[in-house]
Amino acid sequence: MKWRHSLIYLLILALLGGYYYYFEVVQKRKKEEAERAKNRLFSVATEAVDEIILEAKDKPALHVLKKDGAWVLDRPVRTEADQSAVDTLVHSLVHLEKNREVDQAAKDMALYGLSEPTLVVRFRSGETWHHIRFGSKNPTEESHYAAKGDENAVFLLAAGSVKALNKGLDELRRRDLLTFEDEEVRGLSVSWADGHRLTLARDEKDKDLWRCPEEPERRVKRAKVDNILNQIRWARAKTFLELPAEDSQVWSSGAADVHVIVQGGDGPFGEVKIGRKKDDPETTVAWSSQMSSLVTVDGAIVKDLPKTVRDVEDRSVVVLDSKNVTRVHYRIRGDKGELVLQDDGTWAYVGADGSRRMIKESWRVRPVFWEWEDLEYEEKAPAEAQRPEEQDLHRLEFSTKDGATLTVSWPGANRDESAPTFPLWTGSGEAYLVKGEKIRAIEEKILDVLKRASDKASS
Repeated sequence: MKWRHSLIYLLILALLGGYYYYFEVVQKRKKEEAERAKNRLFSVATEAVDEIILEAKDKPALHVLKKDGAWVLDRPVRTEADQSAVDTLVHSLVHLEKNREVDQAAKDMALYGLSEPTLVVRFRSGETWHHIRFGSKNPTEESHYAAKGDENAVFLLAAGSVKALNKGLDELRRRDLLTFEDEEVRGLSVSWADGHRLTLARDEKDKDLWRCPEEPERRVKRAKVDNILNQIRWARAKTFLELPAEDSQVWSSGAADVHVIVQGGDGPFGEVKIGRKKDDPETTVAWSSQMSSLVTVDGAIVKDLPKTVRDVEDRSVVVLDSKNVTRVHYRIRGDKGELVLQDDGTWAYVGADGSRRMIKESWRVRPVFWEWEDLEYEEKAPAEAQRPEEQDLHRLEFSTKDGATLTVSWPGANRDESAPTFPLWTGSGEAYLVKGEKIRAIEEKILDVLKRASDKASS
């Protein structure tokens, strides 16, 4: 019988929970939505807005409209608009809500700053035009007085809502220098005023493969090309120089420092020229084939653009997929043992004597592998480079899920710590020169992981 009582109690609890959820959550939410709808000034969907005019006091009027589904600026200049900025503006506009009524039939609109509004917003939905006037702030300065159309009914709107609508030209015009989709890019060229030039082409069959036509024997690293494309695609105008796009006199040397062309299958997506401004070397100016005027940009973009194929060359010391590593044998600074991936995803330390200890904070292990994935050589080691005796080498052997192994070793005992590079040997016998600071950093990360295993064992 007890189970029947328990079932009844559970049923009552479920009914009470359902009652609470329906009346205290669902109904409350509906009531709040109804209240917001009641206070909303316009019953217009965001996607139905086709045209907007902003008339701010002491500023040129801004006119934005849709053409072929995209926002464009028509006044005070004709140019592309920042799509997301205008979409945000439209959302703020159609969701305006009254704070409270002030005067249903105001006799003197000047009392509220509405005879000469600080901002008038007009927008068109289909064939219907709507507009709203914004006046001065209320005594607490938390809201603005406002009125719809030519009506004399005055109400309050939150100051934040008004700020969201009072946009300037530079806030609404397009700021990205070039727009393109990475997978559609077929080529890239970077030409420098000092004579350096790099041309890259995507392989027609393998989209993940890039080549340098002038030096086809050099391997190009896709991640580096992706980084260049990202730098260009995310470059944005800081300020707009109302100068002709072809006004080359703006650059300090009469020409840009660098010229980038992004090539598509049927022709260039666009071009960008970037250089230091004349008489102001701290300012960087850019020209884009997709923009109507010159702009200033962050000068850091120039530092990230390549000059030679070496800047994009794949100089990876090893090809290692860190996600597949399951075991690592090591010999480093007088210690040897192995790290083993366990069934629960954590890592264990196995000493030379066979003792097994848990790795404290196992998530620190894989970042060590990432270091090896990203490690690049400066150049191949000369053939006469002497390899120390095996016992004098630090050594790592990575084992993967599919049974493959990858071995790397480098000088350990008696090495010259002041040397800028250390030789590093792979299991296949190839030797490379790698920056000493990189190797030392990897050693420290490995030792940190091993130390945590010892800490765990002693607790």
